[in-house]
Amino acid sequence: MNLQKAKDALSQFPRLELGTLPTPLHRMSHLQAKLDTSLPLYIKRDDLTGLGPGGNKVRNLEYLLGDMVKQGGDIVLASGKNQSNLCALTVSACCKAGLDCIIFHNDQPPLQQTGNQLLNHLSGAHLEYIGSVTDQEREEYVAQYAQRLQQQGRQPYIIKNGASTALGALGYVHAMVELCQQCQQQELTLRHLFVPGGNGGLAAGTIFGAALTQAPFHVHVITVEHEVPILKKILEDFLQEIVQLTGQLDGFDFDQVYTVHGEYRGQGWAKSTPECIQQIYDLARIEGIFVEQVYTSKTLYGMVDMVRKGLVDTNACYLHTGGFGALFSQF
Repeated sequence: MNLQKAKDALSQFPRLELGTLPTPLHRMSHLQAKLDTSLPLYIKRDDLTGLGPGGNKVRNLEYLLGDMVKQGGDIVLASGKNQSNLCALTVSACCKAGLDCIIFHNDQPPLQQTGNQLLNHLSGAHLEYIGSVTDQEREEYVAQYAQRLQQQGRQPYIIKNGASTALGALGYVHAMVELCQQCQQQELTLRHLFVPGGNGGLAAGTIFGAALTQAPFHVHVITVEHEVPILKKILEDFLQEIVQLTGQLDGFDFDQVYTVHGEYRGQGWAKSTPECIQQIYDLARIEGIFVEQVYTSKTLYGMVDMVRKGLVDTNACYLHTGGFGALFSQF
């Protein structure tokens, strides 16, 4: 492993420390026993990032809000659906950092505040509901809103694409440095790491970080939304953007570092399978850990199924990316 190279690359970018890091890395012995396997199974607890409801977006926001402060921004604009994990964590991040924030939902106001909507309410969030428009229309609305703020003398900073940008993805390059250090401390050699693939930022940061640190594990990306060829193209584009941003790994063959798996996506985003939903019950009852329907249960089932089928031949780790707040609106 070459951790110093990755640390030097990350040091170029301002980072606003928001999370309680490192997040835990520990064994899931009861899951291992349930699967009747001798393979050691681990979990990296990025659901415990220590801000708001926790979750992976905290790492993205550390670099994005670090960039905002450097640029002199004075108000954050973020957007998503009512149960957006990114929106809830952006609210909590701005509360912690003392930054103004406006959240835009392309939804109608809920009749009852549940899940992340309740958390936003408790945090005193400024919420704008713009109706059931498309994501592209929502982004155009936010851009126009930002222009009006600029005319009023404000300096808005827009969190784009659910914080999945090349800069935001650096949060998971940092996470791979962290994971490699934990493996060294625990004298553990991981061979397989399972992560979700949604809009691609987390997975691309993980893949790039694994390559940059020369980590010994293969990254298994479980697509939760797109079909494999589409997600593969998204990842390839992201990886090249991170290469250009950091000036590292130009010409590197990232295909040797990761594989995209499409068997566990169900019918796409937020459309799970009975097997994936069963993982929510199983992990809660045997490990005391909660996963949700959109991202984390699909990724967990991907690892579980591949272990059962003998496709994983040595120790493996599941990256738990959070989403606890949204779980309360899913059943």
